[in-house]
Amino acid sequence: MTVPRLSPQDMDRLSRLMFAISHNPKTRAAAANLVAQVDPQQARAFSDVFLERRLAQFEKKFADERLKEKIDNVVQARESQKKEIITKRGYSENQVKELEKLQEQYGFSDWEAAADIYATRNPPDDPRLQPPPEYSGAGSTWDFPTVPTQEGKMMDFKDYIKDPRKHSNATAYRMIQDFKRGKLSPAFAG
Repeated sequence: MTVPRLSPQDMDRLSRLMFAISHNPKTRAAAANLVAQVDPQQARAFSDVFLERRLAQFEKKFADERLKEKIDNVVQARESQKKEIITKRGYSENQVKELEKLQEQYGFSDWEAAADIYATRNPPDDPRLQPPPEYSGAGSTWDFPTVPTQEGKMMDFKDYIKDPRKHSNATAYRMIQDFKRGKLSPAFAG
């Protein structure tokens, strides 16, 4: 490339312009890049720019490592909380999936809060509402109350419901007679 011949006035004007560009904080880095491409020996005059660039790269790398460390800590804490909730509350895989759906639905990652919401929506069975142990066999159901027949056997509910007044009155008279005779039902025995 041939260098154009410049007048002393143009040389002075361009050198002042280059001086202004190279000492302006906004344009100094760009000027350093241009000089490094054209004349790497002269680029040593911009060593501060290259040092700042390396320092910025180091700071970015350090910040990225710290950010990755924080993210890893958050992920680890979340997994730890998940394991603790599963162990403490005894959730199955399907229940854990339900917890994840709740977290996604409400936009949070707190396992404790998701477990609380799930427990509120799906309360455990209340033992007070279960049949007594003597009726808790496999496939057991509640029986409707009935009354004993003349023979003392419990009447089938279908028979009882046909005429409940008749059968209840008969049972009441039988119990009154037994009471008068001093022959109490085993239910009254102390």
